[in-house]
Amino acid sequence: ELSYALGKQGGTRKKLERSSEAVIQYVGHNAIFSGGRTQRKRAREYMKWLFDQLEGPVYVDGWEDRDDCTVVEIPADCIGYITGARRATLSTMEDEWGVLMFFMNKKDEAKGRGGSEKLIICGPQRGRRGAELKVMSGVETKNPGFFTRGVREKTSDEKGFDTDRMIFKDDELSYSLGKQGTTRKKLEDAAGAILEYVGHVAFMAGTLKQRRRCREFLGWLLAQRRGSV
Repeated sequence: ELSYALGKQGGTRKKLERSSEAVIQYVGHNAIFSGGRTQRKRAREYMKWLFDQLEGPVYVDGWEDRDDCTVVEIPADCIGYITGARRATLSTMEDEWGVLMFFMNKKDEAKGRGGSEKLIICGPQRGRRGAELKVMSGVETKNPGFFTRGVREKTSDEKGFDTDRMIFKDDELSYSLGKQGTTRKKLEDAAGAILEYVGHVAFMAGTLKQRRRCREFLGWLLAQRRGSV
């Protein structure tokens, strides 16, 4: 159990630690969880789910009522693409966002609508949203319209964490992405918001200040194509 709970170069332990926000250390064969009650409870639960996966499918009952989980429906034909070879793609996203992700299945349940599966993302709000948008972006590439059909622009007045949406015109998308997504990354880092493109829709997640900044920077960027700013 110890080597499984550690993972390659301690990656699993770090992942549990970041997603639960508890301090987790293994001293000999004892796992020590340190933090507030909520953090410790999460750390224990996440570890239990991890071990349960060795036995078979895991389903988190009552995920709808938890404030540390987000669930995304993934169409059957995208599951392999989102998971990656030997789980590489999921692991990369877990590392980037400090979350724990796995596909939930009930033991005897048939697959969801049109064979979709539920991907659960556990961890702090910002990390969950970042990972969720990354997954949506990937699914949308494979299955255009899955997440963007009928989606409208949205600007939220929420001071705290929320998500705005902006719809790109045809030629704006590739310009706002840049070579290998460098421009998107640059805007994201400068604004301090999460910026992800799902099809032709830009999702901007963060606090009110971060979202406004992101929208403004994106506006300046696109205006530069038409002349000086």
